[in-house]
Amino acid sequence: MKSGKHVLCEKPIALTVADVDHMISARKATRRVLAEALMYRHHPQTKLVGELVKDGRLGDIVLIRGVFNFIIHERQNIRLNPEYGGGSLWDVGIYPISFAQYIMEMPPSSVCGVQWVGGTGVDETFAGQLVYPHILNKLSTSKVQIAQIMTSLRSPLYTVVEILGTKGRLIIRQPFTRMEKCRKMDFFSESGKGINITGPKQELYLGEIEDMQAAILDGKSTHFTLEESRNCVRTIVALYQSAQTQRNIAL
Repeated sequence: MKSGKHVLCEKPIALTVADVDHMISARKATRRVLAEALMYRHHPQTKLVGELVKDGRLGDIVLIRGVFNFIIHERQNIRLNPEYGGGSLWDVGIYPISFAQYIMEMPPSSVCGVQWVGGTGVDETFAGQLVYPHILNKLSTSKVQIAQIMTSLRSPLYTVVEILGTKGRLIIRQPFTRMEKCRKMDFFSESGKGINITGPKQELYLGEIEDMQAAILDGKSTHFTLEESRNCVRTIVALYQSAQTQRNIAL
């Protein structure tokens, strides 16, 4: 940014909150555009899910469950190198964490994490629980809301997000990737009746590029904000601290 360049940074944007704050300060000083690349957040399917929640179709949100797993066979893979921010939570855990933040509209107030560390010293499987003690919107009366996330570099490819509310639940089959191939979502009402919903068709990375273009050329705010990026890093750091100390961590 100091050289005059706008920056679209691949996730995770940084590995510490201090580094995120340094990047935000550089953005303000240089007046360049800085954004974290989380392509799924710009896809119309994700935005449709947000609209369904805000419209009250699911009622009060009780639980969000998000999973992103895949197998790394090559042990020299950079994702297994602790020096480069390796580990399942940094690599793919950011997806369900950011999805939960999008639906809850805030970071968690406390987290609890459990990890399995492989031979290279990084977490190859991670499970976490995130607690949101505040109401989601004016219609909500829930006092505690929970998100549960699970990530692994040792399990066959599997992604899903399930949102459970007091009036229904929504299952997103491809919440993060391959939305061009599968845009099916399943909504189940309070009575248990299922409805198939097909998300809007769009190339996965198009929205991310259009958002960056609008920020650079038109001065618009980025859809995925730096505050959200910072909160995701805070959450992941707290989850690692929880797993290492075996206790709940308040954010």
